[in-house]
Amino acid sequence: MDFFTQQDKARRNTGWLVFLFVMAVLTLVLLTNLLIALTVWFMTQDDTLNRGVSVIAQTDSRTIASLFSWKLFGLISLGVAGAVLCAVAYKWLQLGSGGKAVAESLGGRQISPDTQDPNERMALNVVEEMALASGMPVPPVYLLEEEAGINAFAAGNSPADAVIGVTAGCIRHFKRDELQGVIAHEFSHILNGDMRLNLRLMALLHGIVFIGLVGELLARGHSNRRSDGRIAGLGLALIALGWLGTFFGSLIRAAVSRQREFLADASAVQFTRNPKGIANALKLIGAYSAGSEIGNQRRSEVSHLFFGQVVSKMSSLYATHPPLVDRILRLDPNWDGNYLYRSPKTREQKQAEDEQAMEVKKEEIFQQAVLTGAVLSTGNDPGEAFAAGDLDQIRLEIDELHPTLAEHARNPLGAVVVCCGLLMHRPSDLQQQQIELIRQSGFQGAADSVMQILPLITTLQPGNRLPLMEMLLPALKTMSAAQYQQFKRLLLQLIRVDKQTELFEWCLFQIVRHYLAADFEPQKPRRPRHSELAQISDSYRLVLSLLAHYGHDQAEDAERAFNRGASAAGLYNIELLAEAECDLDSFMQAVRELADVYPLLKPRLLTGLRKCAEHDGQITPLEREVITSIAAVMDTPLPQFDSLVR
Repeated sequence: MDFFTQQDKARRNTGWLVFLFVMAVLTLVLLTNLLIALTVWFMTQDDTLNRGVSVIAQTDSRTIASLFSWKLFGLISLGVAGAVLCAVAYKWLQLGSGGKAVAESLGGRQISPDTQDPNERMALNVVEEMALASGMPVPPVYLLEEEAGINAFAAGNSPADAVIGVTAGCIRHFKRDELQGVIAHEFSHILNGDMRLNLRLMALLHGIVFIGLVGELLARGHSNRRSDGRIAGLGLALIALGWLGTFFGSLIRAAVSRQREFLADASAVQFTRNPKGIANALKLIGAYSAGSEIGNQRRSEVSHLFFGQVVSKMSSLYATHPPLVDRILRLDPNWDGNYLYRSPKTREQKQAEDEQAMEVKKEEIFQQAVLTGAVLSTGNDPGEAFAAGDLDQIRLEIDELHPTLAEHARNPLGAVVVCCGLLMHRPSDLQQQQIELIRQSGFQGAADSVMQILPLITTLQPGNRLPLMEMLLPALKTMSAAQYQQFKRLLLQLIRVDKQTELFEWCLFQIVRHYLAADFEPQKPRRPRHSELAQISDSYRLVLSLLAHYGHDQAEDAERAFNRGASAAGLYNIELLAEAECDLDSFMQAVRELADVYPLLKPRLLTGLRKCAEHDGQITPLEREVITSIAAVMDTPLPQFDSLVR
């Protein structure tokens, strides 16, 4: 499958459809404007109805010409546009409650990070792998226990508040590679901005519906008097406009959703490098009696969020998902047309075979590492024998974590303990001060637990720090609001105990705070202020210079890496700053400036950072942590790395 071609085609088609949708909205607003202007004009004329069509033939300034008065037209335009925008804004706020609210409204239950159910454990493991592969924080996973249909969804306004949902049928029928394909599809929706696009289209569609609702109110309030009759006529006309707008708007929105599904399928292949996984998942849905049907009464409102069509009996024009046959053929052009029938017993057998093959593969990697002495001589992770981004490699990196650390990462208090442990200084008076701060924080037993796991954290491979931090997030999100405030205050106290902030400390705090704040703090949308690269060139120069110096020992290498990153970002006239000029306080302020650029510029800036780090053919753990933290502050998905983490 040429997934890059499929992605490009889906994006082009989506662009045209979104353009048509916006034009349809503007046309309806214009027609509503003209209709209201016509009604107002007729109501302001004397004996208009008695004179009939002869009025149209008159040319004095009080008749037809007054209809096109720019003042009247402007006032009505302002009123109509304002009313529609208010309706759109209301719906946007209503829909913007975050992924958690959507999952709970569908009857979802968050899967506990320390669950022992094998199917739930597999779902959590796959989500962990996919999050780390895509450079995202690990989102909470919700289970729709009452839904027998095979389906999954992603919900949220941004990666910070996104959640993944799976149905009971999904985790009962899929093997690991099939579930990987489905979860990769949902992560693609997050990374491609589909969640926010769908929210915008739904809000715009509500603006059209609002026109019809106003018309219905006007039509109901009419009487036999002439003026009220005219108002009733206006109401009926608005109802007709609202119905037409809703009809065509729904058609275009469904077409947009279908193109985004093709894009997500292609992106899922890019993530997993395994078209067979997602293709088999679709074939299983086709053979299953319940299909991907969802029984919740809100299913139509959120149908675009799901992996498969949630309502089976629906006109193809209104369907939010392409036909299964079309999706399968794009993934598997040689498909023979037969769906995949599999009993639960067969699924268990095949799953056991896959797990056994994974254990054999893991043993081969470790044996090769021992024979070559790679682990002893370089300290690199044995998982590096896999290609970069390989999901099996990521699973190995997670499994390399000490069982005690992995266990702590899956419950709220344990996650707090691990975070504190990562910030501890080496044995000194400062460490004793930190332990005392933890004792006073209100987290009972946390100080003793930190001392117990500290030897494990001090021996942690640098390349495992970031995966560990990201694995903590689902458990930390289960804290109460009061516990979150205690935790945030404790982190700041531990960082400031030596009256300075190190780069790793800044990275940890930014990653944790950013992805927890979406659940626990009032969100104030940032308004982009910088639309041109030149406006943030000084800030970007400082950030890129610090990254170049931290990632390269030789000044010449740092300068070449800086120039490569600057060119990739489109800033050709900036020069590398001396290392002494790259103080951390200025760096942190510069990152905040970068967060205020317009969304379309953010990927370019992050690509420049990535190219700088990859200049020497490898990514150090600190480089990856820095870029991940900057992406978090900028609220932008992390770019894919081409090089290995060393």
